[in-house]
Amino acid sequence: MDQTEDRSRRRKHLPTVNTGQFCASREIADVAGVLAARVAAQPNPLRLRAPILAYADAAHEFVGTVRGWDAERDARARTEHLADEPGKRKYAMTTLIDLAARPALPDITDAMILDGSWVAALVAMVAPVDAALSDLLARAFPPGAPALRGQPSRSDRLDALLRETVDRAALSLQRAVDAAERAAASTAPTVRPDPRAELAALGIDV
Repeated sequence: MDQTEDRSRRRKHLPTVNTGQFCASREIADVAGVLAARVAAQPNPLRLRAPILAYADAAHEFVGTVRGWDAERDARARTEHLADEPGKRKYAMTTLIDLAARPALPDITDAMILDGSWVAALVAMVAPVDAALSDLLARAFPPGAPALRGQPSRSDRLDALLRETVDRAALSLQRAVDAAERAAASTAPTVRPDPRAELAALGIDV
C-alpha cells in the first residue's frame, strides 16, 4: 500500500482501497512533517499559529472519530446478549460509545511551532488508534462488495473522514505557508553589487 499515492487520489475524490496496512500516525507524520519544516524556516513562524492549531483540531477530530468506530465494535460485542432486546441494546451501545475515552488534544506552544515539534505531539496523540484502525480495515468488506448492498465500506468512510478533517486542514496550512514564503521572498533585501569587485572584473584596480 502506498499512502502517498492514495492520499493524492483521495484528495482528487478518486477511488482508493485502504487495507489493514494503513497507518494513521504515519499519515499525520508524513503530511505535517513537511509543513512543519517549511513553517520553521519562515522569518516569523508564529504568524502561522492559527492554521497550525486548526490542523491540530482536525487531527483531534479524526482520532476521536476513529476511536468511536473502535468503541462501537467493542460495544456491539459486549451487548451481544441483548440481541433479542434491541431497545436495551441500542441504549447500552450508545452509552458505551459515549463513555469511551478519546485522546486529549495536546497544547501546541510557541516553542513547538518554532522547532517543528508540534508534529511529534500530534503523532503521539494519533498513534494509540493505529492498531485498532488497522484491524477494522483488515476485517472490513472492500469497497463495492456485494454484502455492503451499496453502502460505503470502512475504506470509503475513512477516505471521507480524512478529506473532511486532516486533508482539508493540511491544504489550508499549505496555502498559508505558500503565501508566507511568497511574502518573505518579495521583501528580501536586495544585495547591492560591490563596485570594487565589478571594476576588478574589468581589469581596473582601485
